[in-house]
Amino acid sequence: MKKYILFLLCALFCTACDKVPMNGKLDGMWQILSIQTPQGIRDVKSQQAYLSFQLHLTQWDCSSRRYYAHFLHEGDSIFFYDFSGLSSHVTSADDDPEITPADMAGGLFDVFGIHTTNARYHINQLGHSRLVLEAQDTILTFRKF
Repeated sequence: MKKYILFLLCALFCTACDKVPMNGKLDGMWQILSIQTPQGIRDVKSQQAYLSFQLHLTQWDCSSRRYYAHFLHEGDSIFFYDFSGLSSHVTSADDDPEITPADMAGGLFDVFGIHTTNARYHINQLGHSRLVLEAQDTILTFRKF
């Protein structure tokens, strides 16, 4: 009986401090590979742009810059909102205030294929290693990194 109780305490101790991924397969870091528009497919893998999902926050990394946005994952869609260059853990790379629609229209997130501060995407594919998002005439393809 003592061994059983000790085993349960060890199991509880090992799992109690670990956060369970609340977004399922979406959680983690994704590298954007391509952006498909009516004009063609643009390969952006070499730009090393990454999108990370954790809890209710996304982090957008590219060219030593970091941006953040909240997101809602509902069924087969993702809604990104409240884009900002600031986080609660501000670093020297995080010195931009809230990102405006003009910043987005000016191409700040071109490498990610996003041009609006309130972006809604349909999830065409979500697996352990591949994510495909679509909004209007743009298809974004990611790989799990």
